[in-house]
Amino acid sequence: MAKDKATSLDIEIAVSDLIGYRLNTIVPNVSWGLGLNHECDLLVLDKHGRFTEIEIKVSISDLKADFNKYYGHSSKIISRMYYAFPADMLERALPLIPKHIGIIICEKRDVFYLGKSGYRAEFYRQVRHDKYSRPSDKQIRKFLELGCMRIWSLKIHLFSKL
Repeated sequence: MAKDKATSLDIEIAVSDLIGYRLNTIVPNVSWGLGLNHECDLLVLDKHGRFTEIEIKVSISDLKADFNKYYGHSSKIISRMYYAFPADMLERALPLIPKHIGIIICEKRDVFYLGKSGYRAEFYRQVRHDKYSRPSDKQIRKFLELGCMRIWSLKIHLFSKL
């Protein structure tokens, strides 16, 4: 059964369903190894070799704080960005988010299914890729390595809980 308030993990799972983790490579919490000056909550590599950053927010204060960070979210290797947050934040968040940044909203599902989050995500505002922002082959390989490291770190963590 879904909780009353969406957590970052709920949104992360719902967004990975929307984006398609079988069609795209999605790695959470990417903060080093690619020359970024910030952490990406989710970094997505599509079949065309483009990165999309998805920032997850669970409150308006969390969203506002993101705009006060000195480094911002600009990068020469990330071709588009989205904010993902609970649908009940939309009215207050919409005026804060620049038009070149996409929006994904998450809402509670009526039923919990297949062991997934009790939330579903949908695009509210889609944005195009910047055709000039591309990672190098070396950066793509490093990104894939980071994803594999996440898998093994998680497996080791889960094994230690047995």
